[in-house]
Amino acid sequence: MLELYRRALRIRHEHPALGDGAMRWMEAPQGALAFARDPGFVCVVNMSSDPTPGPRGAALLLSSDALAGDGGVPADTTAWFSTP
Repeated sequence: MLELYRRALRIRHEHPALGDGAMRWMEAPQGALAFARDPGFVCVVNMSSDPTPGPRGAALLLSSDALAGDGGVPADTTAWFSTP
């Protein structure tokens, strides 16, 4: 958990979307939340018991658990993505 927190802080300082600015909610399956910030950041929080898809064409920045084989965000997992 400590290493996850350290990585999150490092990404927060490096990624331009994680400063001041607006966020926008994105469509997500029931039991999941997703939001985006410009430029190029998406956060997916999956509170359901089923995996939820991550954003297409996105690169994983950080995840609280390993992603599913198809890139989906597993149950009870939060993932940060960099998008084009």
